[in-house]
Amino acid sequence: MRAQIALFVGLAMVQPPAIAYQPDVFDTEKQVLSPQRHLSGAACTLPSISHVLTLENVIEHVLCNDPKISLAWANAKAQAAQIGTARSAWLPRLTGATSSNRSHQEFDYENVPQLSRRDGQLSNSYGLSLSWVLLDFGRRSAALDMAQQLLSVANASQDAALQNAFVVASQAYYSVLAAQRTLTAALQVERLAAQNFEAADAKFKAGAAALSDRLQAQTALSQARLRVTRDEGAFIHSSGVLALRMGLSPQTRLDLASDLDTFAATDFVKSIDDLLIETRLNNPGLLSAAAQVKASQAAIEDARAAGRPTLSLVSNLTRSHSTQTTSINGDFRQRDQSIGVQLTIPLFEGFERGYQIRNAMARQEASQAQMADIEQRVVLETWQFYQTLSIETRSLQRTQELVDQSRQSLEVVQGRYQSGVGSMIELLNALTAYANAEQEHIQALISWQTARLSLAASLGQLNLSMLH
Repeated sequence: MRAQIALFVGLAMVQPPAIAYQPDVFDTEKQVLSPQRHLSGAACTLPSISHVLTLENVIEHVLCNDPKISLAWANAKAQAAQIGTARSAWLPRLTGATSSNRSHQEFDYENVPQLSRRDGQLSNSYGLSLSWVLLDFGRRSAALDMAQQLLSVANASQDAALQNAFVVASQAYYSVLAAQRTLTAALQVERLAAQNFEAADAKFKAGAAALSDRLQAQTALSQARLRVTRDEGAFIHSSGVLALRMGLSPQTRLDLASDLDTFAATDFVKSIDDLLIETRLNNPGLLSAAAQVKASQAAIEDARAAGRPTLSLVSNLTRSHSTQTTSINGDFRQRDQSIGVQLTIPLFEGFERGYQIRNAMARQEASQAQMADIEQRVVLETWQFYQTLSIETRSLQRTQELVDQSRQSLEVVQGRYQSGVGSMIELLNALTAYANAEQEHIQALISWQTARLSLAASLGQLNLSMLH
């Protein structure tokens, strides 16, 4: 008896201890898209700064340290658990309960003390209740369908976060390369400006050039040194941003493997009409919006099904034992057993059900409008990235030609000035043209790399294999 009472006390009154692992009976987490599928085995260990880092290494470590990806993954796992909750509605509910009551009464008659007495009673009861929904006219199915669609939303949102993290990491990587390339170009311009100043100074001292030539060359050298200072700061800033995204100290020195002139394949680029079709089919943001529309449709059915009858199997088993004085009939035992079916029919709920359905239908309209807005945005982005990639692909050759031509022009003008034919203004103009050509080419390089990755992300195709 005491063992049975202790068992039911444990079932009904004592909360189970918190444990780190809860069994996934319905295998719901298998439906969650893990971000680990984009990572290698040791991706989330701290990178060795003694080795050259490829773009793939950088992206993997950025993914491991991006809180938005962790948040999206946690949300997907939470929604997967909701599927388990929806599936559990098809299983019976078994509840254990126990109670223990003690009462004590005293009757004291002063005039007739022989009638005075004390009565005591101890009652213990324990029981089991079973409830099993047999038929609910589609409510459980609607709830499960809604949970499945919301998991699709969470998975697509996680995929969108991954695609965005790929682009952000790549942009940070190429920003460092661009800053490094810009600094190199600035140092070269500074060296050329120093050569011009040395030539102007020598000619001035020899009486072959005016003081204005020397001052103009000195001004150009100071401007070149100022540009180097600013470009050094930009390089340090971009390197620190990339290091922080990788989970490192911003002062960590990063040695990057590639350069801006390394071009990956663009096999995925097709005609714009084909790309727009692919965007509508595979863009993760659009897939998430489409799943949200389906979830809102399931929510309407769930609201309607909640007002339908429910047929359940119910059963009850109760035992009780009372220990009491003989003056109130002594001890007795009682056993109750019942089994049957219960039909629950909602008759009137104060118009609540109708408004819940109206709310679900309005939310469906909102989700459809949101899907249309997202579709318009991603289609415009695809068109923008496609155009940028096309323009910068053609610009790369032109800017490279511009760099070569301006460099040759500068060399010719330097020779003319040193031979006493050219002017300082002509020399400074040639140097400025060369510096601007280098900047144009670097901007075309980084725009090409960024547009390519952004277009792949818009198509939902960006992954580590796309980086090669």
